[in-house]
Amino acid sequence: MKLQTLPVFLLLLAQAEAASVVPPASARIDAFIESSLKKAGKNPQPPAPSSTFVRRVYLDLAGRTPTLEETRAFLADDSEASRVRLIDHLLDSEAYVQHHFHFWADLLRAKTQAAGQGNSQPAGYAYEEWIKESLRTNKPYDDLVRELLTAKGKPWTNGAIGYYLRDYGMPLDNLAITSQVFLGTQIVCAQCHNHPFDTWTQMDYYHMAAFTFGVTTTNSAANAEAAQRVFNRAHPDRAERKDFARASSEILKPVRYTTVEQRERDLRLPHDYQYPDAKPKSVVAPEVPFGAMPPVVGQDPVETFASWMTSPENPRFTKVIANRLWKKVMGVGIIEPVDDLRDQSLPSHPELLTFLEGHMKAVDYDVKAFLRSLYLTKTYQREASPVEASPGQPFDFAGPALRRLSAEQIWDSLMGMIVDDIDTPSPHAALHRKEAITRVEWIGNSVYDLSPEEYSMAVQTIAAKQDELAARLDATQARLAAAREKGDDDAIKKAQREASQVRGELAEAVAREVYAPGIRAKADALASGNLPDAEGNFRKQLAALTADGGLPAPSEKARGMSNGYDGGSYVRQLVSAVLAPEREALSESERARAEREAKDWGVTPAQQQAFQKFLKKRESFVRASDLSSPAPNGHFLREFGQSDRELVDNSNDQASISQALALLNGPLLEDLSGTFSRLSRDLKGTRPDERLDTIYLTMLSRKPSDAEREILQPTLQNQSQREGTRLVIWSLLNTRQFLFNL
Repeated sequence: MKLQTLPVFLLLLAQAEAASVVPPASARIDAFIESSLKKAGKNPQPPAPSSTFVRRVYLDLAGRTPTLEETRAFLADDSEASRVRLIDHLLDSEAYVQHHFHFWADLLRAKTQAAGQGNSQPAGYAYEEWIKESLRTNKPYDDLVRELLTAKGKPWTNGAIGYYLRDYGMPLDNLAITSQVFLGTQIVCAQCHNHPFDTWTQMDYYHMAAFTFGVTTTNSAANAEAAQRVFNRAHPDRAERKDFARASSEILKPVRYTTVEQRERDLRLPHDYQYPDAKPKSVVAPEVPFGAMPPVVGQDPVETFASWMTSPENPRFTKVIANRLWKKVMGVGIIEPVDDLRDQSLPSHPELLTFLEGHMKAVDYDVKAFLRSLYLTKTYQREASPVEASPGQPFDFAGPALRRLSAEQIWDSLMGMIVDDIDTPSPHAALHRKEAITRVEWIGNSVYDLSPEEYSMAVQTIAAKQDELAARLDATQARLAAAREKGDDDAIKKAQREASQVRGELAEAVAREVYAPGIRAKADALASGNLPDAEGNFRKQLAALTADGGLPAPSEKARGMSNGYDGGSYVRQLVSAVLAPEREALSESERARAEREAKDWGVTPAQQQAFQKFLKKRESFVRASDLSSPAPNGHFLREFGQSDRELVDNSNDQASISQALALLNGPLLEDLSGTFSRLSRDLKGTRPDERLDTIYLTMLSRKPSDAEREILQPTLQNQSQREGTRLVIWSLLNTRQFLFNL
């Protein structure tokens, strides 16, 4: 080969590479859209320029704007093949997992506090981790739904039980959510009467609910229930029974909201059922609302229900997810609303929707493969449509819809301008979640294997302790009430501390008398070779902890102010020991990283204090997926419309005064322009004109226009570098160009 022909050869090779990896499905989708536009006498939007595409695809697939390096690398090679490679790279990235978590968490209403208050966090953490791991392994959609619907067990063995725990004690409400999420149908009103605007009847609702009615969320345990029954038979006195139940509740407090199991129980129609097809309170058998009744799978009706739900023959299952994912990519569904499909619903592009259903089945519900086909279309890669989507009006998809960034996209983009490796999950958050889940796992393993007789003896011991502490707690509560009446803040705080101390003593007693013996019995079983291998992770942890001399004895004295949710100081001590190697490794890794960064960044002695402040704060500069889900009220994410995860897909993108104030005067501006932010480090040593290019490429993925340069260049020249940079960042941060996905 002659040297002068090499560039032409490479160009042809790149074109061949692009053609070979763009799926035919993408071309078919474009053909459907272009044909529809032609029939309507409309033209498609022109192809989006490179700067628009790179920003859009990072926001849509990675959930953030591209970094300066990522933008420059892409703009240096904007061949068709480079777009294909970038899409494939982002689909296979951890950023895809962290960003798409929000799509699924909004849909599945995943919350850190899975149910109730306080001690439902471990189950919430496990549910969130299950969703992320499902994305990480690209679990097929039908398998994901099947695992959710058939989920049973404990959070430390099956995080998917969070799906049922989210509707703790409300199986009929959970069925309504199941229908809305997976069938795109809102049937909740049929729980009380026939649907007024659709063909659903109240009987349909109850027939379908009968499949999952036996799935039980419970705060009890088999040994606890057996012990209570035996005690009740032997003690007719109601006060004694009440004391037993109260003590049992104290023992099980840390493991509340951690159990989903299948029980045999009949679903009956409500007492006020008013239709002629059945009498009130009649038992309802499981029946599917449409399609053929599937063969019974085993003895569990939920397995049969899951088989019907996820079947390719189900007329709505595939249609709904294809429509949802299309909306995620293009901004508008082919059927809107995406979760209120009815028999009379009309898709804007019927043939396209039919094709998308078939394509989802053809890729065997591989979500990444399906998304890849959409992102590689010319339709997605066109300039955004100038037509605003209107309710009740079909959208023409001349280009993707113009969309405002989600709360998570704005937050993650800002975080990526402050710290490096923003796509790497926070090791601090991961360790915190692991600690919470491990703690409840150790307590559960100490309690659930007690025989009913052993459990009963433990309960009676704790009941006696409760009686001992009751007088002290009553006196403390009386002092607290009196202090509040007088408005004596010092007395209120003192009484609250005393009450916490009393409750802490009770928690420590439970740990000493119940959890410690159970855990030590496990250790003895391990030493004798009798601990079942099925206990998996717990068995490994226990083996590591007992390798150097056995378990420590529990303290006789309360430590700290435990409220009983974490199992007291003894369990905290054990879990801390289990995770000590990971904690030490993390600390060592961070020390080495800080030393390396101080050297690479040229941190001077005068900057040491600011550098240490940045390092301390960096732990909070993480992606939204590593924060409490949802974030607390008042947090930046909630101000910008993050879903509260109470309703399905409940986020919003409406602007507000509080959002404007957060961008104009919030603390993030100082973090962005701080000495050690990623953006500030990229600006270090650059000329004023280079600084403007860097800021624009970082925030908008393009260089400034001549008009913008003329307006902003004096700001950088006439101010100190820090202040000039701060003012330009502030200006761009509050533009529509930054806040919208163009």
